[in-house]
Amino acid sequence: MSSTDVAIVVAVGPLDRGKSRLGPMLAPADRRRLVLAMLDDVLAAVGAAHDGPRFVVTPDPEVDPLVLAHGAAVIRDGGGGTNAAIEAALADGRVAAAEAVLVVQGDLPHLAAGHVRDCLDELASSPRLGLLVASDDGGTLALGIRPPNAMLTAFGAQSGQRHREAAATAGLELRELQISQLAADVDTVEDLEQVRAAVGPATAAVLEALTVITGDGASL
Repeated sequence: MSSTDVAIVVAVGPLDRGKSRLGPMLAPADRRRLVLAMLDDVLAAVGAAHDGPRFVVTPDPEVDPLVLAHGAAVIRDGGGGTNAAIEAALADGRVAAAEAVLVVQGDLPHLAAGHVRDCLDELASSPRLGLLVASDDGGTLALGIRPPNAMLTAFGAQSGQRHREAAATAGLELRELQISQLAADVDTVEDLEQVRAAVGPATAAVLEALTVITGDGASL
């Protein structure tokens, strides 16, 4: 399986609701800037690792110029949440026709090209396979499925375990990649501080420009 046989899908929700848990620390306009910057870094990492088809599934047209600038395509969803967005992407003929799909969350500014390559290499190792990269809190950072509609998706709280169960129900071998540098997703100021040293240049530039005071007086 070559890289052109894999469709990579990145999910991004509405910008006006993105990173809502940062709400007390960031103004809405700054949260939008941060969400777009994180997506910018994710797409840069994906593009550096993968020359095959790349898609961003989003309900928000404001995301489109950035997506197109990275040579990816847009899949529009109805704004019903992450799992509904992924289902919409998997139903798209361009994704369904691939040999495999790799779904990556759009809020991983610490994603590196090497992480993407590791997922693609693992996904190429078996003709029927589920691939899970779980977060420390039990969620799903990345999910690979070969072929693309071989199992149901279950993104949301504690989705890691639900994806394990879905793979078993579908009769798929499930392999889990432990990527320690990627184990934390970014929902809070504390999460941002945890990954700050590893974020890509777009996110780093936005963080440098922002002045955020946390509840204990620390600045972001």
